[in-house]
Amino acid sequence: MAHIVEFDNTGNIIYRGILSSSEVLLYDKLIETLQQDIPQIEQDLKEQYGDSLQYKYNLGKILGDILAKNEVSIKERRRFWDEIKNLATTENRTRAEGTNSKRRSFFEQCYRLSQIEEKTVKKLSWRQWESLLDRSDKNTEDARLFSWIKRFPRKLKEDEWREFLKIMNLYLDEKDTSVFSEEELFEIYDSMIVMADTWLTNLKDFKKGHPSSRKLASLATWSKKYYRNCFSYARSNKEKISEALCQELFKEMML
Repeated sequence: MAHIVEFDNTGNIIYRGILSSSEVLLYDKLIETLQQDIPQIEQDLKEQYGDSLQYKYNLGKILGDILAKNEVSIKERRRFWDEIKNLATTENRTRAEGTNSKRRSFFEQCYRLSQIEEKTVKKLSWRQWESLLDRSDKNTEDARLFSWIKRFPRKLKEDEWREFLKIMNLYLDEKDTSVFSEEELFEIYDSMIVMADTWLTNLKDFKKGHPSSRKLASLATWSKKYYRNCFSYARSNKEKISEALCQELFKEMML
């Protein structure tokens, strides 16, 4: 499948590679179809779901069908999304996507979201999914993360999710999670939520009781130190991370 790489000075499409006239005609028809279909698809979904998570999820499902129908390979996907973005969609998406990151493409994220079980998708907001799908590390490639999200008994709050990702960066960055059994990995994820929630709860009280503390000016640094202390203490003492342990370490470090 050929892909558009740029437009010439008169606005005509320039294709990558040497194409026969019949191939050019084929791709021109595909573009014409996308220009007709995509705006209508977006409009229909907007009328049904607004700008909700369901809109993105169902758009991803339809995009997946278009990929399959046109035999777009994994390697070609980003260029295909760019074609839709530049030629077909009527939506004005202001979020910067960058030129080298396929994951930051809105259409790629909708597509990837649609590959996850819908029950799991509903556990996070679109903003939370964006923060996860933006990542390009081994953590997001391990499907068990999505299984854990599905298993979690409630929706994850925005602030605890931000802390969860911060802890993931500290503890699992560059680690191959395949070495963990599912039980071990789920226990790690559970401990991250315990640490995040304990930090947020105690921090709220700390701010009230110590509004002039210099530590408030560098909370990102202190939170990372706190999370490292939790993991280090638990590892050294062969102890599971618990709310009580986290509270004690918070007091030792912050008070």
